Amino acid sequence: MTVPRPQSEAALVSTPLTVLGMFIEVMRSRFSLHEFDDPEIRWVWDADPNSTGIFIESGFNTNLEARTVRPGIWIDRDQNIYTKSNMGRQDQMPVHIRKSIYLYHGFGEIDVIMDCTSANRGESMVVGSIAQDFLQMSSSVIKAEFGLRDMSDVILNRTVPYEKDDSLWNTQVQVRAQYEMRWITAPVAPTFNNVFLKIQNAANPSTYFRDIALRYEYEP
Repeated sequence: MTVPRPQSEAALVSTPLTVLGMFIEVMRSRFSLHEFDDPEIRWVWDADPNSTGIFIESGFNTNLEARTVRPGIWIDRDQNIYTKSNMGRQDQMPVHIRKSIYLYHGFGEIDVIMDCTSANRGESMVVGSIAQDFLQMSSSVIKAEFGLRDMSDVILNRTVPYEKDDSLWNTQVQVRAQYEMRWITAPVAPTFNNVFLKIQNAANPSTYFRDIALRYEYEP
């Protein structure tokens, strides 16, 4: 299949929220109709909210009423971890000497959880298995298309009653994605110096801070 690709560089994976949205879009693409599906996939996602197909939504949308009669994949994130970073002169990262601007590079790791739910235990199990197979077998393509640094092996957990609705069964799929982060820092001393100057110019520093805290209009 063709993995959906961001149309703008502004949409590149760089935050937990964009990673979550990327996995939702990828799974929707997998469960859309494709001419090369053989046999044809039984569970089809449709953008029309009134369709009878499978739900593929953010985990925050589990309050949709039809979830009890339609299977669904509810995608959410667990912990997000920032790993060690390369920092400034210490690791030969670029530094703007004249302005003392440091460039940083590091990684974020996010655990993505997919709850594959259905009123039928076997259906939940099969949908979860399809999700696991797809993510594992397409991981190299997903990483290349979206600029992910890495993806872990995909875990398929056992099928159990759904903790959010005991009328449903749930098969949870888990994967960890790693993405890159880059940022710069400018010296903070000039910023704090401006604060000190305002305090020095204030007739009464204690009153100055009190007025700020109480949101009084104050002109230094």
